[in-house]
Amino acid sequence: MSNLDELQSVIGYQFSDINLLIQSLTHQSYANENNVLSYERLEFLGDAVIELIVSDYIYHLSDFDAGVSTRLRASLVSTDYLCNVSNSLGLPSLVYKSKSLQLLSKKNTADLFESLIGAVYLDSGLDNAKRIIDRFVIVNDDHVRYVMKTCIDYKTKFQELMQANNTTFEYKQLASSGLDHAKVFEIGLFINNELITSAKASSIHAGEEMCAEYYLTHLINTN
Repeated sequence: MSNLDELQSVIGYQFSDINLLIQSLTHQSYANENNVLSYERLEFLGDAVIELIVSDYIYHLSDFDAGVSTRLRASLVSTDYLCNVSNSLGLPSLVYKSKSLQLLSKKNTADLFESLIGAVYLDSGLDNAKRIIDRFVIVNDDHVRYVMKTCIDYKTKFQELMQANNTTFEYKQLASSGLDHAKVFEIGLFINNELITSAKASSIHAGEEMCAEYYLTHLINTN
């Protein structure tokens, strides 16, 4: 089995036009030396397809507000995230590049997955591209919710809620302990001058974030 056959087996898709797959793996450095097409135009197309499928998924997943949805989508289509997807599929080892180019940048690595999706889309349409995105980017609801927890800025979300309700709030440092290189800060969240919750963390910012998260996930319906 050739490397290209193995890749097609891994993604669960067989190309009708194998030249599209080859182009999706062709770096500009190789294209310039051999007068062939690079993956750049396919990457442009694939980027749009991935964003569409991810956006549609997030829209139907839950009733997130636009700010949370935007941050979640940005995480799922980020260079770091798609670079990891590309590496998991072994795309960097298959890329056609000039001998002088030793390593691909993180962006180039992410581009390979986007160009692969663009190639699948051109080869047979949106449904097959969606199946690959669902499997390797979205994975499942639990995975997306985990990603969401890592990207939500609870302080910003809390601030937006307070401003919308015209409610005053502030964070206060209640105490600190430990040596200078290992400080622990206790931070309190006050709403209308009343202490609502507190948290201990290794930085003031982290303590504020923990207070905001606790309010939004545990106290919002009781205050």
